[in-house]
This record gives sequence, structure tokens and C-alpha cells, in this order.
Amino acid sequence: MPSGQLMTMPLLIVNMGGEMVYILEQRLQAQKIPEAKGQKVLSDVVRTMYYPRFIEELFKPQEMYSIQSTRQIFDRLAHSSIMRLNESSMDKLFDLMAMGFKYQIMSCVAPQEMIDVTHNHLDVVKRLVGNAPEVIELLDECVRQTHLAYATMPIADFVVMRQSLCTFFQDRKVKVSLFLHNQTQTADGSIVVPSAGALPPNASPPGTVRYFQNGAEVGTEQLPTAGAGAWTPNTGARTRLGLNVYDKEQPPAP
Repeated sequence: MPSGQLMTMPLLIVNMGGEMVYILEQRLQAQKIPEAKGQKVLSDVVRTMYYPRFIEELFKPQEMYSIQSTRQIFDRLAHSSIMRLNESSMDKLFDLMAMGFKYQIMSCVAPQEMIDVTHNHLDVVKRLVGNAPEVIELLDECVRQTHLAYATMPIADFVVMRQSLCTFFQDRKVKVSLFLHNQTQTADGSIVVPSAGALPPNASPPGTVRYFQNGAEVGTEQLPTAGAGAWTPNTGARTRLGLNVYDKEQPPAP
């Protein structure tokens, strides 16, 4: 199985692509574009983004692209429909996409949660292009490829992938008004990592001390720690990270 570092590109492109579709849908609504025309724009972009040959190449083991090369991919994707963006609009779009996914990566309580984030993006994009069956088939194939690539990946490789993504976004601190308003970003553009929520699967609460003797656990003790009560046991529910934060009817992710 390829190392985690060589399988980072699919997560980067699929998740940033999902963010791009969210932002384009919000802009189309804000500009009061007729629904049929807006649906065509989104369907054209998604159809190009999940074109079978592109997805096939994307899921092959490969080194991470530079931020400039990644931007070129999304330049072409954004202009694959009748919509046209000038350089300034494309800059803003890319910054929003990058900061949205950076927040999600940094907020995952466990590296393997990145796959749930990916599935959230794919599920929401499906709903946004729900009246285009041929596009839904392309998204379903991407879901299948995601399962094949990551279902049996060791946790160590997920750690490497997360580190690769953090390095990719390092020092990118573009301020986003939505994040500033939600206090998920500070005034200098830094991401505020959540200090509460559900624990990772099989994780013990902060302050748990386990005692072993002759290789067997003989007791546990719970020591008081700051903020320990803010964390709840994992219920198996999928994270809300990766959902559409631009949907006004959508509750914000924790």
C-alpha cells in the first residue's frame, strides 16, 4: 500500500473542490442567478472536477503539488462552465477554499476523521446537483475510490497525510469574515482549534491514568485536568466538519 504522503492529493483536491462548489453556489444565489442557470454552472464544474480520467489519475500515488500548481487546477475547473471570474475574484475564491479546508484539517480530533470530512463534502455536493443523474454517478465513483484508497490505511499514514496538508497550508492566514464572526479565526488570521467536543474513537478522557502490572491493566484513575469536562465520549457519529458553512440553514460545525 502506498504511503500516506503519496495519497494526500486526492484529499486536497476533493475537499477544496467541495469548498469551491459551496462558495460558487452561495455567490450564484447572492447574485440572484436563475435557478436553472445556476444549476447548470454547478453541474458543469462538478462534471469536470469528477471526470473519470481526472479522478483515476488523482488517486494514483504521487507527490504533493505546490500551492501554485494546485491553484492552476482550480483555475481551470472554475472556468469549465459558462461562468467567468476575473483574477481578483479567483484569488478570493481560492483563499476561501484554502482557509475552509485548513480549518477542517486542524479541527479534526483524529487524523482518520479527514475521510469523514471528505464524505461530507461529497454528500453535500450530491445534494447541490441532485437533478443531474450523470453527475451523481461521477460523485459515487469518487466515493468508491475514496473507500478503496483509505479504508484499510494504517493510522500512521493518516498522521503523515495530515502533516503533509498542514505543511501545505502553513503560514496561509487569510482572514475570512465568516470565521472571524464565528470566532474560529483570530484577528491575525490564525485558526482557533476547538477545545471541546467528542473524543476520538477509543480515546480515554483527559486525565485518565491506567495502571498495569505484568502487562495487564489492574486499575484506572481519573485525575482532575483543566477542560476535561468539555470532552464527551465518542458516539460514532460523523463529524460536521466539511458541511456547507455558507448555508444559512445549516448549524455551524463545532
